Amino acid sequence: MLIVAGATVLAELGAECPPGGPLSFGACETVRPFAIGVTLLAAILYVAGLSAVRWWTSGLQARGVADGRAARDWYLLAAVLGLVVAPLLSFTLVSGLR
Repeated sequence: MLIVAGATVLAELGAECPPGGPLSFGACETVRPFAIGVTLLAAILYVAGLSAVRWWTSGLQARGVADGRAARDWYLLAAVLGLVVAPLLSFTLVSGLR
């Protein structure tokens, strides 16, 4: 996820300003800094969220409360929901900090 986000940001920064890149669609001065911030923060939040779920489920397994199947199910649920939640949360945070 971090590699894909980094590659997208590099493609955006390497794109010519009038035609635009994959994130700003030609609005370089207004949209580009915002889109780069949202993209990077979404990737960081996604990885942090999945890491937190993995840490939590490994603790459950160590205590004998959950098995490997339950841990995998929680991780997959977090991965799917994180694809939606991380960009929305990062959009909100970057908008609020702007």
